[in-house]
Amino acid sequence: MTKSALAKKITAALIVLSVLSVILATSFMLLITRQQFADYIQRYDQATLDQWLPIVSEYYELNGPEGLQQYLESNMSGSIMGNGMGKRRGAGMMPMRSKLGQRVIVTDLNGMVVADSSGTLTGKKADIDLTDASSAMILADNEQQGTLYIVSPLGAGLASLENDFINKLTISTGILALFMGLFAFVLGLVLGKRISAPLEELSAAIHLVARGKLDKRISLTGDQEFVQLGHDFNIMAQNLQEAETYRQRFTADLSHELRTPLTLLRGQLEGMQAGSIPADNENVTLLLDEVIRLSRLVKELDNLALLENHRISLHITTFTVSELLDRLLPVHLAMQDKDIVFNVKVGNDVEQITADHDRLLQILLNLLANAGQHADKGGKINLSIQREQEHLLFSIADNGPGIQPGDLPHIFERFYRVDDSRNRRDGGMGLGLAIAKGYVEAHNGKIWVKSTPGIGTTFYFTLPRIE
Repeated sequence: MTKSALAKKITAALIVLSVLSVILATSFMLLITRQQFADYIQRYDQATLDQWLPIVSEYYELNGPEGLQQYLESNMSGSIMGNGMGKRRGAGMMPMRSKLGQRVIVTDLNGMVVADSSGTLTGKKADIDLTDASSAMILADNEQQGTLYIVSPLGAGLASLENDFINKLTISTGILALFMGLFAFVLGLVLGKRISAPLEELSAAIHLVARGKLDKRISLTGDQEFVQLGHDFNIMAQNLQEAETYRQRFTADLSHELRTPLTLLRGQLEGMQAGSIPADNENVTLLLDEVIRLSRLVKELDNLALLENHRISLHITTFTVSELLDRLLPVHLAMQDKDIVFNVKVGNDVEQITADHDRLLQILLNLLANAGQHADKGGKINLSIQREQEHLLFSIADNGPGIQPGDLPHIFERFYRVDDSRNRRDGGMGLGLAIAKGYVEAHNGKIWVKSTPGIGTTFYFTLPRIE
């Protein structure tokens, strides 16, 4: 498999960065080196100038410019001239050789070369650039007689030890840049593979999920960031798979909920049309009940859609607990008919409730209806309303068969029934708990359930206190 574009970019970036780093570091080093050498040559030339200036100036005072060329050559070669200057200084004068090959040039006031340590310009006009040369005026009797120049090979651009060093350093830099480029290439291959391989695996998994393969999972290795990225992807894929499963189940459940009453309606109407079923009041009432049930199903689905899209509007009012409990009287009577004991316990500090009265009533009706469906004859259902810190805590407990642990995570899903054997008349449509959950969350509350199989189930929900 060819290397990914990302790996190529990483490799190229490392090569460019490494080579540029070497070039910049070497350029800075060359600049500093040249500056240091230039300062060194300038200081040495100035020291040489300081040594030659009094000698040449004294010679001018005694002899003038004549014989200066021979005098200069004798001093540069190490022999001492025997003229007046030599007589005065004698053997105590040390020969002045140039350690760096400096060139000593003396010019008169007209720019003609009076003396040249190299002997090439004597008696001629100076045809070399003396701009960078160290210079000083030659004074005799406090009058300028000429100019003394000290010319360095480095300043004149001639080959020298320093220039050789810089040239060798430049070549070494090129070689170092080449090796750094190769090293960066190898490093880029390694890092590019390390970085791009997990991303390629993730990209391939994303394409599979996008094409509907929601069971795809990955296991990324390497840095912690990639491991966490793989973990997050697996969670996302799991959620998508669960959502798709939930959607499919919802479609199937809705189809089942609609098929049963529609089949009954069709069979009844066809029988009435054929004359096999009398169109009396009893049969018409049966058909009307099915139509009402379908209408209620559509209304509850519409309410769920509003809740899930956060488009439900609440009418918050303050009302007494007794007003709320009075609306539960029909439920109490229905439980008495089933020989179910219904107990209500309200905290002494709970007198008023601030909430949407109708929505709260619907929550209680749905939860009590669910408890009543699972409570056997002679069972008990307890409703409790207590004040706890910053919220009101409601609980509805029954001593029915309980809920298996595997069913608890799905208990608030649409059309979910713990007992599939219950028909839609006995077990409801499977929307009551989902609607109750939506109404509780619309109040910024929480709802949960605890259950022990064989002992009973308790639903809890909280509503924030609004003073």
